[in-house]
Formats: sequence, C-alpha cells, structure tokens
Amino acid sequence: MRCGEEVCLKVEKVSSPVFEAPSGALTICVKPGTFSHWLELAQALYYAYHWRGPARNPNISALMFLSGKEQIRDALTISATSGEAICATLGTREVLEEVSKGEPYYPEESFDPWKITRFALDLAS
Repeated sequence: MRCGEEVCLKVEKVSSPVFEAPSGALTICVKPGTFSHWLELAQALYYAYHWRGPARNPNISALMFLSGKEQIRDALTISATSGEAICATLGTREVLEEVSKGEPYYPEESFDPWKITRFALDLAS
C-alpha cells in the first residue's frame, strides 16, 4: 500500500476482477499491460476521486483518465471483466487495511507525469 497525506493506494494482481469497493473508496480493475507505472493508476484514481468527472461514475472517470479516451465506451475497453486483472483501490488507510484481493503489484517502468494531467486539462477546457 502506498500512502499520501489524504489517501492510500493499493494495487494488486488478482486471478479474477473484484469490483466491490469499500465505502468511501474507489476501485477499478484493468487488463494486465494497461499501464507501465503504478503512478499512472494513482493519478487516474486521484483525479476521479476529487474531480468527480468527466463521467458521473468515478470508476468510469478513472478508466477515462487512465485510457486517455473521451468516450466511455472506448475507456471501458481497458476494464478487466474476467480472468487475470490488476485491481487498484484508492481510499483512506483505515478502509484499505480491510481490503485484500491478491498480491501487491507496483510496476515502475516508464512514466510520463504529464500524460494524464494534459488529458484532464483538455477535458476541463
């Protein structure tokens, strides 16, 4: 689990997606290979958690930020519906300590810190 001042992020590799999020937390499950660095998930979830957009559902918003797709239908293509998945949950430390779905997974390959931010700014303007 990785924590900041306000919230924590838990990223786990699971054998099948688990979409149930504890109260006050945000969870998405994506196909393996969707992202190269765990900070991409952190950004996408954090923007969806605090911005409450662009979709009405923050889970969908997180998928939109992570995929860089403006259309919900296109963003949903990265969501894992069955089989192996990477599930990420953003919430308070207390909430995340109760949640465990699989083995910790925090890849640290290439990371563009501006990619998701640029996409979010384009959506806002």
